[in-house]
Amino acid sequence: MAGTTHFFAHGKLLLTSEYTVLHGAWALAVPTRKGQHLTHHPGTAPLTWEARDCHGEIWLSGEVASAPELGWVRTSMEAALRIAGRSEWPTGHVETVLEFERAWGWGSSSTLTSLIAQWMGVDPMALHFAVSQGSGYDVACAQASGAILYRRRGNTSEVRRVSMEHWPSEALYLAYLGQKRDSQAAVKAYETRDEWAAAHTTQLTLDLLEASSPDQWASYLLAHEQFMADHLGAESPVLPRFTSLPGRAHAGGKSLGAWGGDFALFCDPNPDALAYLHHCGYAPVFPWKEVVLHA
Repeated sequence: MAGTTHFFAHGKLLLTSEYTVLHGAWALAVPTRKGQHLTHHPGTAPLTWEARDCHGEIWLSGEVASAPELGWVRTSMEAALRIAGRSEWPTGHVETVLEFERAWGWGSSSTLTSLIAQWMGVDPMALHFAVSQGSGYDVACAQASGAILYRRRGNTSEVRRVSMEHWPSEALYLAYLGQKRDSQAAVKAYETRDEWAAAHTTQLTLDLLEASSPDQWASYLLAHEQFMADHLGAESPVLPRFTSLPGRAHAGGKSLGAWGGDFALFCDPNPDALAYLHHCGYAPVFPWKEVVLHA
C-alpha cells in the first residue's frame, strides 16, 4: 500500500474582467501565498474526509460516499474518476487544511478542485470544467507561481504567465469589504453576453498589465470600476472613497471578484494609505506583498 501523500494549491485574486471573463475577456489574476493543503492517509476502509479551517476547526467531515455535507467533494471525485478512466474509489482518510479565512473568497473551492485533481492524477482544468460553470481562472492560479493572463474559450482555457516586476507593488493594498459572496451564484446571475464589454475590459486588463506608475494604476483601476458599475447597473463599494475626497491624490481602487463582498484592490502612494483605509472602515487591510505570491 502506498504511503501518505500531500498536495498544496494556492489561493487566487482576480484583478480584472470580473464577470466578462465568463464570455471571453482576458483577465489578470494572481495566486496568493496562502492556500490549502490535502493529505491522504492510506487505509482499507471507505474514504472519509475531514476539512479544517485556518483556525484548526473542523467544518466538514464524514464518509465521502454518503455524507450530505460532502456532496461537492463526492461530485468532484466522481468526475475525476471518469476523467481518469477509473471506477474504483480510493480508500483511507483525507484531511484538508485551509491557510486563509473561508470568508475571504480566496479560493476554498478552487484550491480543492486543484487538490483533488493533483491527488487523482488528472488535469485540474478538465476537472473544473466538468463540475463548475465558473471561468476557471481560480483553478489556473492554484498551481501558478506568479501573475497570469487568463482567457476562457468554451470549456477550454488559455493561460499566459506575465511579469509583475514593474508594478507599483509598494503602493498596492488589499482590503476586505466584509461580506463573503457566493461566486457560483454570481456566475449564474450574470447572463449578459456582451462582446463589447469583454473587449473593453480586455483592453483595460492589458493597459493595467503594462502600467508601472501608481498614477497609471490608480487611473486604470478607477476606469475599470466605473465601467463595471455602469455595465452591471450596480453601485460600486469603492468609487465613493476616491472620487470626491480631498487629499487622495494619485489614488484609486476597484472591487475584486463578485461585487458586494470579498476584497478590493487599492493603489495609494500616499504615506498614510494604510491608516486611511483603516479609517474608511476596512479590516483587515494587507500590503500587496504580504498576500500575493511572487515567483
